[in-house]
Amino acid sequence: MSETDTSTEWLAGTARADITPSEPMRMAGYGAREEPAEGTLEPLHAKAIALEDERGTRFVAVGVEVLAISRPLHAEVVAACADRYDLPASHLLLNASHTHCGPVYRERKTEVFSLNDEERTRAREYRSFLVETLVEVIGEALGDLAPTSLAYSHARCGIAMNRRLPLEEGIGFQPHPDGPVDHDVPVLAVESPDGETLRGILFGYACHPTSLFIREWSGDWAGYAMNHLEEVYPEATAVFIQGCGGDQKAYPQRDLELTKHYGTSLATAVRGALVAKRRTVHGPLRCVKAEVDLEFEEPPSRAELEEQLESEERYERRHAEHLLGELDEHGELPRTHPYPIQAIGFGDDLTMVALTGEVLVGYSLKLKERLSGPLWVAGYSNNYMTYIPTVEDLYAGGYESDRFVHLTELPAKFDHSVEDRVLSTATALARRVGPPDER
Repeated sequence: MSETDTSTEWLAGTARADITPSEPMRMAGYGAREEPAEGTLEPLHAKAIALEDERGTRFVAVGVEVLAISRPLHAEVVAACADRYDLPASHLLLNASHTHCGPVYRERKTEVFSLNDEERTRAREYRSFLVETLVEVIGEALGDLAPTSLAYSHARCGIAMNRRLPLEEGIGFQPHPDGPVDHDVPVLAVESPDGETLRGILFGYACHPTSLFIREWSGDWAGYAMNHLEEVYPEATAVFIQGCGGDQKAYPQRDLELTKHYGTSLATAVRGALVAKRRTVHGPLRCVKAEVDLEFEEPPSRAELEEQLESEERYERRHAEHLLGELDEHGELPRTHPYPIQAIGFGDDLTMVALTGEVLVGYSLKLKERLSGPLWVAGYSNNYMTYIPTVEDLYAGGYESDRFVHLTELPAKFDHSVEDRVLSTATALARRVGPPDER
């Protein structure tokens, strides 16, 4: 147990819900899978931990075992929670584990997964179910509030490896053992005031949950990590928060036993943090959120898009069709895209920064250089649009910087101001909610 006092300055509640699809659906994450899921390897869940400080300020963190949190889904959940629970958007964190063994639920103008009419109907129905389920889970966690103590620690886990290998012809989508990684495992323990019962575990890591290429529902290694922790601590709800793992993978791939091993390895690191000397976390809660506009490079011309219609790559053809439709409808293509950033301060003891999209690991490393700790940096939070590369990644090129744009609705990749815009805004927000030396 932690070396803490037994004050009850915090209230905390937990909740969970099974979000496994009840009908066959297409799976998100790998465009090569053309058939629906065949069954369930492990159930998918949405899990929440709600906190309230002595002033009555509340914050809820929700981990969802899906590929991504779409902007429309986030907006609906936020609006419902503001209406039902008087919970501001800046006080709600929705984080996707980014499992590639979850369902396709997003309706998009440009179709990646080639859904037929029946599949589109099921995707819409599932999305409605997911919205209501998330709102209910958040409400149940808020309704479960009881006196608690909070303690923070962290550990290390080595399952992630950088996947951007420099080659003569560019950046290869291959293991890069010398590439940047962030092996930090932040852990927030939610305990009974006497420290005898662990009620909740909020933990994070930066890595793609893509060890499995199957047609069964599964949370991949992140799901197995949560399962393991809840077996060891049966009274606790374990909630995984995905980090800046846009360019990180666990190798080797596509082996179920290895996937379970990766999950156990991460859970063991969490357990190590729980038994180590921990930092008591005090209030008050401070939550802020802002949007910064990210700028695109020069978008393609109509002539370039019409030429792209002849591409042998179906994703390039679909992307061109979508952008030509945008040109016909609006007369021009967008030059910027809104990018939400959230920061949560736990007194002077812990600061969390939640970034949007598939954030490459360089962002968490750079923020940890800029800001004093303890600092927890999450990716895949509150929205999704594409990969968020650093300037170095943009110059180097590769899948995350160049090729992925054809799988999105965006007109072009971001220009080289992206890193400064994200880091400067995230730094400013973190300093607003952080300890006095940062504010």
